[in-house]
Amino acid sequence: RCQSAYRPGHSTETALLKIVNDLLLALDDGNVSLLALLDLSAAFDTIDHSILLHRLHHDFGIQGTALDWFSSYLTNRTQSVSIHCYTSEPAPISFGVPQGSVLGPVLFVLYTASLSTVIEKHSVLHHSYADDSQLQKSAPPHQIPDLFLSMQKCIDDIKSWMTLNKLKLNDDKTEAMIVSSGRKSRSLSFSFPDFITVGCASVPLSDSVKNLGVT
Repeated sequence: RCQSAYRPGHSTETALLKIVNDLLLALDDGNVSLLALLDLSAAFDTIDHSILLHRLHHDFGIQGTALDWFSSYLTNRTQSVSIHCYTSEPAPISFGVPQGSVLGPVLFVLYTASLSTVIEKHSVLHHSYADDSQLQKSAPPHQIPDLFLSMQKCIDDIKSWMTLNKLKLNDDKTEAMIVSSGRKSRSLSFSFPDFITVGCASVPLSDSVKNLGVT
């Protein structure tokens, strides 16, 4: 329900509308929002087949012949490079979903579905489009320090979940910004952190961010 990719009636447009609507509702309530945009590195290429099959069985109830079919579909794949009349020796593919396949994106969504539980534990609103995740948390101006602390803990848990599931956050491509009304911004009488930490990267707060192609 928090994923707009590969679903009928959903698109980058509906994902952006959801995020903007949540931000506007927070502004109407007089709150300040912290928005963080996370990016995964080569996400479709690092999916662990054994974890995926376990998830299909235990989280989504796929079993028997259907599970055997998925196992056959994913395993014992190879890839080669062909240039003109030369072809390299086949190399085994131990991770990832088949590129260009109809099932690849669906399997990625199922593989990452449990990430929502990790995020919601911190009462952070979120929405995803494929491997792009948008996190948003709002609070009254006087609770900004707690707001940053809560978001930081959420990102730390996401990072741990990614590592456990063989996925990698592209730390340097993460973007973050504070969203508030002009009047509210001028009335803030104390400073807040200049950055959030993602892995080893310090991500500075920006005046603008680019989300799904829209600045």
